[in-house]
Amino acid sequence: MVGTDGLDGGEVSTVELLVSSVVDYAIYVLDPDGLVTTWNPGAERLQGYTADEIIGRSFTTFYTERDRDEGYPERALAIAAADGRFEDEGWRVHEDGSQFWANGVITALRGEDGRLVGFGNVTRDHTDRKRAEDAIRESEERFRLLVSEVADYAIYLLDPGGTVSSWNLGAQRLKGYRPDEIIGRHFSAFYTAEDQRDGLPARGLAKASSEGRWENEGWRVRSDGTRFWADVVITRLLGDDGELRGYAKVTRDLTDRKRSDDALRGVLERERDAAEQLRGVDRMRRELVAMIAHDLRGPVSVVSNLLELLLDQWNELDDGTRRERVVRSMARADALGGLTDDIFDLAMIDAGALDVVAAPIDVREIACDIVEDIELAHPTAGPISVMADGPVWAMADARRTRQVLDNVVSNAVKFSMGDDPIEISVAAHGGEVCVAVHNSGPGIPLIDQERIFDRFVRLPQTGHAAGSGLGLFIARSLAEAQGGRVSVISSDAAGTTFTVALPAVEE
Repeated sequence: MVGTDGLDGGEVSTVELLVSSVVDYAIYVLDPDGLVTTWNPGAERLQGYTADEIIGRSFTTFYTERDRDEGYPERALAIAAADGRFEDEGWRVHEDGSQFWANGVITALRGEDGRLVGFGNVTRDHTDRKRAEDAIRESEERFRLLVSEVADYAIYLLDPGGTVSSWNLGAQRLKGYRPDEIIGRHFSAFYTAEDQRDGLPARGLAKASSEGRWENEGWRVRSDGTRFWADVVITRLLGDDGELRGYAKVTRDLTDRKRSDDALRGVLERERDAAEQLRGVDRMRRELVAMIAHDLRGPVSVVSNLLELLLDQWNELDDGTRRERVVRSMARADALGGLTDDIFDLAMIDAGALDVVAAPIDVREIACDIVEDIELAHPTAGPISVMADGPVWAMADARRTRQVLDNVVSNAVKFSMGDDPIEISVAAHGGEVCVAVHNSGPGIPLIDQERIFDRFVRLPQTGHAAGSGLGLFIARSLAEAQGGRVSVISSDAAGTTFTVALPAVEE
């Protein structure tokens, strides 16, 4: 080692040989005043001075101007003298004025009598490590600043149990909590009460813990209780040892997108509804045509049968019988015209503008007349009887009452089995005239007993073609327009009874 002042003469020691051969460390000796007395090759390589240039000079030469102005080198020697050792890291100066980051250890050297004879100084260049650490620190700081200043995303950390441990500006802006209000609280505070009861927060952490990541969309809750639609990503954070350190959580507000999607979905649903309504209108139009054909078929059959009988028996009939059948045929022709009015009435029912002209009418007479027509139109139907104690007077519209009873009795015929009788009783009581039409055919299921009064509802039947499903709807509507009602009682055991009630004529 160059420079051996203060050492005994003789052969070079093993320690000196070791020190002289070290090139990765600057190892040198200072006297008690801090002057360099020895200089190894590592010191020359590291700090740039040759032994001739540096031995005898103060070690403060290696420190920055700022450190020298603050008396830092002298304090280092004082601490080493007092404590026996001083270690630090900091910027040191090369011979050419450039700086390097050094780790330095100053050790006090004492003689056998304990007197301070100098200091040993070992310095190592850690510039590369320092730059790497600074780069990492700078990167972490930039990332911290980036995360903390991002205002459009809530970015924060959770500990392994789900407690909030950091909070950025975006989280405060999005969720409304200040850092001091939320750090240390469980992240389930952001979930709705329904999701909390359902265990969604815990399931999300468990999924992220097992699979590394969990993403979810749903309603979340701000500090003021308002809700927003959020896209949430929770990412598992593992240490170098593979142990769970916590979670990173990123939340984005998608409320505007959710509203737009819902609005678009609503438009599409309304378009589908409109299309379905159009299809329904077309279906109703077809069924209305079927209803007209069906309802015209009965009166046409009556007129055809009467005229056919009249023609076949013309020469055999007296003038009175001929006249009676012509009059009945004319009456049925009038009924055909009435059906046209009924179609118009259907539109008036929907518009709430049905015209009703009430007058005293004999309901028993109308019932008997309907039975005669039905017997002509449906000769294979079972016997139909009308039971009443003389005329029964109601205050109602004669034409509309006839339509009501015709629809109800025709319905009973459709549901009768073979020769099963149909009984019609007409009586006045309690301020009402009640017409009960009973048939013993298969009963109507309880679930359908109100539904059959809806338009276009058709139940399975025997013996006759299916109608339009408008008859009972029109019957109830026309009865209610006159202050009356239509009801049904039915069972498989007792058959079916329809009751038409109309206001009675006051005394």
